[in-house]
Amino acid sequence: MDRRLYPTTPIVGVGAAVFRGREVLLIKRGKPPLQDVWTLPGGRVKESETLTDAVAREILEECNINIEIKDLIDIFEYIEKDDRGKTAFHYLVFDFLAVYRSGITTPKSDALETLWVPMDRINEYNVTDKAKEIILKGFEMLEY
Repeated sequence: MDRRLYPTTPIVGVGAAVFRGREVLLIKRGKPPLQDVWTLPGGRVKESETLTDAVAREILEECNINIEIKDLIDIFEYIEKDDRGKTAFHYLVFDFLAVYRSGITTPKSDALETLWVPMDRINEYNVTDKAKEIILKGFEMLEY
């Protein structure tokens, strides 16, 4: 059984707004929750793994790139209920600011597609309001 579906306790997750100049990395999710939606790359934290180690691993596993983590952008809670009102997904997500360091961006693992999107075109993609908020906050934190 998938431990992510109908969890008995919230699951700790990580994500990153990864920037390459004035572009941000988006992935199209291949699995629920948010299947087929453009969002930030990330995933679950494994036992005995630090948050920063988890986000670096997840970005490498999903996108095939190495990143430098700069700072924590925000923490948010994602809860999705099913048609009966039962909690299907429950995550506590730590989203980090990161910059691209190396590698050729390739969708792997849970990502159907990866895409570097110019900041001025972010509204052209089916991105959740919370992901947009994290991206904009992260972009403001960058020092150019």
